[in-house]
Amino acid sequence: MRRRIVWLTVYAALLCVTGGAHARADEPTPEEQAAVDRLGPWKIINFSLFAIGLGYAWVKLSPRFFNARSADIQKAIKDATGLKIEADFRYSEIDRKMATLADAVKKLREEGSLEMQHEHERMSQQTQDEISHISRNVAAQTEAFRKEGEDRVRRHTAQLALGLAERRLQDRFASGEPPELLYDFVRLVERGRN
Repeated sequence: MRRRIVWLTVYAALLCVTGGAHARADEPTPEEQAAVDRLGPWKIINFSLFAIGLGYAWVKLSPRFFNARSADIQKAIKDATGLKIEADFRYSEIDRKMATLADAVKKLREEGSLEMQHEHERMSQQTQDEISHISRNVAAQTEAFRKEGEDRVRRHTAQLALGLAERRLQDRFASGEPPELLYDFVRLVERGRN
């Protein structure tokens, strides 16, 4: 393989040298032709040395270059294959999730509706508890005010009754009535308290 590359390089170089001489369109003068004939073999030797050096460098350095390049390409292929597999996996995961998305949305809606219903029931129960608590407080305060009002009315009535009794007694004592009437009145007042 290396020999073929070397020979192909040498052959290509010779074709370039010999083809360039025939490509000239104008004819050289005899003096120019003599100068070219004298330098011709040296040009061929010089070019041959250059071609051999180039071929040698090609044969010596190209396998390393191509092997390294081949290894890089293989690594890139493996990396790309891995990325493709990962992308395919992600794509299949996305497809799977998209397929179950409608069910997931329906489930989330049902859960949200259920949570809202529970929250509504909890708030209703809390409101009812607060209303009953307020009602009990109002009823207790109303009862307390009623009792206080009754007590005030009783005290006021008692004060009025005592004042009236006092005035009657004063009027009777002033008129000189017998003490029996006084005892009857005291008994009546005592019965009224009981």
